[in-house]
Amino acid sequence: LSFVGVTSIVCRGDLNTLAQMSLNVGDLWMLAAVFTWALYTIGLQWRPTGVHPMLLLAAFTVVGLLALAPGYAWEIAQGQTIQVSTGSLAAIAYTGVFPGFLGYVFYNRAVGEVGASKASLFIHLMPVFGTLLSAIFLAEIPQPYHYAGISLIFAGIYLTTSSLPRAKTP
Repeated sequence: LSFVGVTSIVCRGDLNTLAQMSLNVGDLWMLAAVFTWALYTIGLQWRPTGVHPMLLLAAFTVVGLLALAPGYAWEIAQGQTIQVSTGSLAAIAYTGVFPGFLGYVFYNRAVGEVGASKASLFIHLMPVFGTLLSAIFLAEIPQPYHYAGISLIFAGIYLTTSSLPRAKTP
């Protein structure tokens, strides 16, 4: 149900949009990122006993930095540099603290508490936040398909995470 909500927002309420979509390199990178995120989420359940969650997060961070290092080195070799300013340092600090650290801490805890299948559904909230943030910061007006999609997303998450009474078997 939540996936149908996401699809309705992505397609702007028109399923014909799916038939006309074409993938570009960035889309393929995003599909790879979502696949990697799914593997990460499933893999959290295999944390070795006795390994503190923060140590595991630190190990993942080091591996991630090592994986990004060749790309960063290539950019520097191409003459790309970071323009150091108060704004750029604030953006780096914000990204490092909130989504880069706290986001992982809370997500890892959620996976530990409710399991990967339930916690992974919350990725479907990205279009909800995208809609809300575009309305707040870009003055975009949400359309009926946004409201329908958001309702389906919340309904799907609610049905998956709530404890519904089980029917008695005869």
